[in-house]
Amino acid sequence: MKFLINLVIMFFLFINIFTANAQSLIENSCKKAAARDRKLRLDFCIKSLEGHDRSKTAQSLGELATASMTNAGTRSKRLEAKADKILKEKNYGKDSVLGMLIKDCVMIYKDNYVTLKEAATSVRVRDYKTAIFVTSSALNATIFCETRFETRDPPQISPFTRDNDVLTQMILIPLAFTKMLK
Repeated sequence: MKFLINLVIMFFLFINIFTANAQSLIENSCKKAAARDRKLRLDFCIKSLEGHDRSKTAQSLGELATASMTNAGTRSKRLEAKADKILKEKNYGKDSVLGMLIKDCVMIYKDNYVTLKEAATSVRVRDYKTAIFVTSSALNATIFCETRFETRDPPQISPFTRDNDVLTQMILIPLAFTKMLK
């Protein structure tokens, strides 16, 4: 019986050490990334990664980068669904500027999902140059989605402003991590 109790205690100690290591990896990586890229918000980086199981179990910066790419890709997929829902609910006409802008964003979010999967694969095979390039393109596309609304004459109000800000931060995280791996 004493052996069983000791075994359970050892198991919990191991789990605590493992979690503490992942936590310090997240915090240290986010601090370095935020110091390198002023657009990346440190508090967002830490909270975002601590909120996802894959990030919490990461053992290295490379694993943290791929986990954060997966998180950003999943967020893009959710935004694609949200934009599709808006298009269906509002039933914009063929000549609707707002409808056209939303359709563009749907395609951007759809492409981002695929692009970020490609970036994660590139990190896994240590092709950091490709990973940086494709992650940067996902970031630029997300910013472009928002800019298209603002630069219209007359300017349009984007239904995705807050979502795009969050997605931008979520893409900045793996981009900064991948640059650190390079």
